Amino acid sequence: MKWAFVRHGHTQWSRKRLLQGRTDNPLSAEGYFESTKAAQRLQRSGQWQAIYSSSLVRSVQSAQRIAEILDIGRVHTVDNLIERDFGPAEGIHLGDFDEETRNQLMCAKESCEAVRARALDAFRYIAQRHRAHNVILVGHGNLFQLGLSAVLGEEQPLLPNGDVLEYPAEYFLSL
Repeated sequence: MKWAFVRHGHTQWSRKRLLQGRTDNPLSAEGYFESTKAAQRLQRSGQWQAIYSSSLVRSVQSAQRIAEILDIGRVHTVDNLIERDFGPAEGIHLGDFDEETRNQLMCAKESCEAVRARALDAFRYIAQRHRAHNVILVGHGNLFQLGLSAVLGEEQPLLPNGDVLEYPAEYFLSL
């Protein structure tokens, strides 16, 4: 059994390098295409029985496209998969500030620890429902980066928009 993590496709904001956080933006045409490519990649790697998504529209749209191509059926939304709340930093251009200032702005609302805890809660919730299935999770870069780093015990890179990472389910079933 395995789990796949898919970061939602691009939106107009991500293309402009604006920090989205919980701002609820839809996929762009590019993001829809990225979701199609992610589904095709997943199609080549086996059968998938369930798909879970953040409740933000960009993730739901990505998950729906993937579910359609893979003939999975219903997309389940999990509120704890929602992206980090960046507070006053949402909507800023990522190139407008030096790295230290950008990091301070990004930490002004929801801490890394809170995001990590939410991600782990979401992973546990899904693991309880799908112990013997291949599962797809569609969500957000920061949440996946922090959650996967906690599970794997080492810093994980930020997943690019529309990209897919696969892991053995055993990492998540024991949480």
